[in-house]
Amino acid sequence: MKERTAVLIGHRDCFGLEEECVISALKELIAQGVTDFLCGGQGNFDYLCARCIHQLRADFPGIACQLVIPYPDFAIPSPELFDEVIYPGGLESLPRKAAIPARNRYMVLHAGHALCYIRRGWGGAARTFALAQHQGLHLLQL
Repeated sequence: MKERTAVLIGHRDCFGLEEECVISALKELIAQGVTDFLCGGQGNFDYLCARCIHQLRADFPGIACQLVIPYPDFAIPSPELFDEVIYPGGLESLPRKAAIPARNRYMVLHAGHALCYIRRGWGGAARTFALAQHQGLHLLQL
């Protein structure tokens, strides 16, 4: 399953990233056998990717986008973009602030690929990117 799964890693604020660039990168991952995309749903990058995956389903009906939530009452502004909502076990006992990095770790540990948009070396996206590098994921950087 990991070899068919990619995690989306990017900053909450990703202005200037073109949809065509994301679609091209997603197609590259699909050509490598990726069918499942794990999304945290917390920012512009996540929703840009989710919209692009949703569009690509017309040409690649076997792909899916799963939203991985850090807590049960997580607000989902565009539920139609996601095929499934996953709430990893064990997060319920964590404080909200700790649940987000734990959710990010879950996504990295369940993926073999990562689509990344990292522009600074600090913050949650940068830490998740570092974990993906350490875990040996195939990284595709935008």
